[in-house]
Amino acid sequence: MRENAFIDIHSHIMPGIDDGAKSLAESLGMLRQAQEEGIGAVVLTPHQKPGHRCVTAAEIKKRTDDLRKEANREGIGVELYPGGELYYCHGLEKRLRAGKAPTLAESGYVLVEFMPGEEFRYIRNAADALLCAGYRPVIAHVERYGRLMQEGDPERAEELVEMGCLFQVNSASLMGGDGWALRKRSRLLVKNRLAHFVATDAHREQGGRTVQLRKCAAFLGRKYGTEYAAKLLFENAKALLDNREI
Repeated sequence: MRENAFIDIHSHIMPGIDDGAKSLAESLGMLRQAQEEGIGAVVLTPHQKPGHRCVTAAEIKKRTDDLRKEANREGIGVELYPGGELYYCHGLEKRLRAGKAPTLAESGYVLVEFMPGEEFRYIRNAADALLCAGYRPVIAHVERYGRLMQEGDPERAEELVEMGCLFQVNSASLMGGDGWALRKRSRLLVKNRLAHFVATDAHREQGGRTVQLRKCAAFLGRKYGTEYAAKLLFENAKALLDNREI
């Protein structure tokens, strides 16, 4: 991986598995975009939801290997790691221990999502269950959960961070592409140094939700300083890939 290249820990580039890339050709196109955006490594995080077709951690690892071979054949210099975006439900900890659900890059970190309107107590209890099971929860696109920051107060978000949670914010939210409310929440999290990762959550090659990070990186550096921007874009993610504490 190139020195100081961005690391994207949340993407839907794996083909034909969820609402992300529909084909190998689209996956390769998205990886070319990632390379152009300065991204040196991507964690592939297909959705894992109850009632939907879910593949095991072992199958995701195999598909990651397959996509890596195709990318290498095309001369695309982006490292790929297996992962998943796990919708939290009762029994997730058991599925993780059994290898039925994937962690991020086979580390102790887990990317977990909830319904946007989920109660704070439910999110806190879910995070506590994962922590007690020995996993480090990374809450995906945390700006979507309005009940973490009622009336712009980050106190509840701070409580989760103090527990041991980590927060991932979408680059599109920070840049206003997902609406005013998510722009406000995501920037509040970054302003208060409560965010740990900025990722693309990319779903497709054309239209909305494409691989975009370079403009957001420049914004973060100008607005919040290069040191914190570096943590959000590659330093914390490198620790995750190495399974180190953040």
